[in-house]
Amino acid sequence: MTLGAQIRRSRRACEPCRRKKSKCTGERPICSFCERLQLPCKYAARGSSSQDSTTKAQKAQKKSTKDRVQVLESQIASLSELLSSRTNKEAQASVPSQPLPSTTSSDGNPFLTEQAVPNERQTVSFSEAQSDLPQDVFTHFLQVYRSDLPRAWMSIGTATRLESVRNLWKSNSIPNQESAEENRCYWSIYMIEAVFFPHMPRAPTHDQTRKYPPSVEPPPPIPLDANDFNAPDFDNAVGSSDDIGINTHAGRMIAVWSQVACHLHEIRRGEVQIPWLPESTYSKLNLALFEYEAQFNQRHLMRSLFPFKRTSDEIQAYREYWNPWLTTHLVLHASLALLNHPFIHLVALRRNKGMSQSRLFLQQVVDQALFHSGWVFWLVGIFEDLNIEICNPLIGLAVAATSTIPWLYQFVKNAKVASKASQNLAKGQRLLQRLSKTWPCMSHKLQGLQRLQSLVIGKSPEAGAADTTINFPPSMIWELLDPIIYNTRLSTDPSDLSTGGLPYVSIHVTTDFLHPLADDEDDQASSYFNWEDSLMYGNDLLQDSYPASLVPFDFNVT
Repeated sequence: MTLGAQIRRSRRACEPCRRKKSKCTGERPICSFCERLQLPCKYAARGSSSQDSTTKAQKAQKKSTKDRVQVLESQIASLSELLSSRTNKEAQASVPSQPLPSTTSSDGNPFLTEQAVPNERQTVSFSEAQSDLPQDVFTHFLQVYRSDLPRAWMSIGTATRLESVRNLWKSNSIPNQESAEENRCYWSIYMIEAVFFPHMPRAPTHDQTRKYPPSVEPPPPIPLDANDFNAPDFDNAVGSSDDIGINTHAGRMIAVWSQVACHLHEIRRGEVQIPWLPESTYSKLNLALFEYEAQFNQRHLMRSLFPFKRTSDEIQAYREYWNPWLTTHLVLHASLALLNHPFIHLVALRRNKGMSQSRLFLQQVVDQALFHSGWVFWLVGIFEDLNIEICNPLIGLAVAATSTIPWLYQFVKNAKVASKASQNLAKGQRLLQRLSKTWPCMSHKLQGLQRLQSLVIGKSPEAGAADTTINFPPSMIWELLDPIIYNTRLSTDPSDLSTGGLPYVSIHVTTDFLHPLADDEDDQASSYFNWEDSLMYGNDLLQDSYPASLVPFDFNVT
């Protein structure tokens, strides 16, 4: 193409002169105006409009916020799919092949939908045309949690934010008018946060206007045989006349559990309070548990249900009820046991220098710790004897933390208490062994408990040993006692502020802080069975002889 043809096909004025509406000299390749101002001199072709081209370019760049968000969502979804596939390959190579916990009620969580969530990762959108719930995030979270804790944190954080944004898009909706799927979505996210990440700000509280998922009816009650020699004499208190449902009770107990976990974590970090004061966290959490217990309807009590008198098939037929029932009862007693943990009150809280500890309070602490920890392992034993698999990781975390109580009391001088503590410790280890096949965090807890059990200074624990003072690293017991799960690769602090960074601590394991009452040996010899010992230490009995007075919500035992 000749220069003349190019000139004929281009404009006479350059683009900078046209924009400034100044007379262009038409000099090429650069006019005097552009040369003086040092501007790029360009001659546009005839028939084109620089203004039109600029407008088109601006329109192409100025996409709507909605379109840009959808593009980002598509890119993030593709990246997540790539990361998920890589994580799954790593998990298959490092974790034994086990079925992923299903989203049905059989895993112990009453708040997960019974519909299976597809494994394929779908693009999550916030647009009105595609307002799918982020249920695929739950599947992704479970998959990631099996192998990578930091990415599990990211996944549940993503689910929380997606749920928050979904609520913003539906700000005009009323919670009571939400679908069952939307309600389960909210509670699933809340429960996952409360169980796995209780130290997050949202975990202890939730929207009070939301209703819990509907509960199923309990199985038919088994009447109490008052003529049975072992039948206890129950009180006549009926309890709450309103039945709010077992799912509501389970949700409330899980909420309190998250607060107990935060309380233990803060003690580990060095926070010290006087526990018996009414404004202490210890007192507030006990009060919350008592208030929830007061609202429990009698038909959910042990005295009405007697799971140990039922067959395995009967339990399986009402599995959707027994899962939240077990969660409610076990978490209640585990929470009370941990609040009264001897290590907390005899070691961690003794850092409050200048404070004299009340022996009356310490006696109450020890009695409550033994009683409620005995309840935890008694419940575990009931379902173990029935060959009912427990798949709820929350129960595993609660049992792992509570196992530190019988670990301490296997060293006590009282031979009966020491023997029972060893049995309960074995129950906890067996449960963690089964759960570890699905949940790697349970494997870490099991290994920690085994390391603690093998840590014997000088000699093996013997029931009724004369020397009941033991030495151990506080970090090892905190690894189990603190329900908040850590990734060992992220933990760099070898010390705990609750014990001042001491490598070892000493504790004198005893059940007596007050002078005990003299036992009437003649009365004990003539008694067919010592129910007081059973209530306190959770003796193993034949299935039909389990004491029906062991009711989690009736604290009427003297």
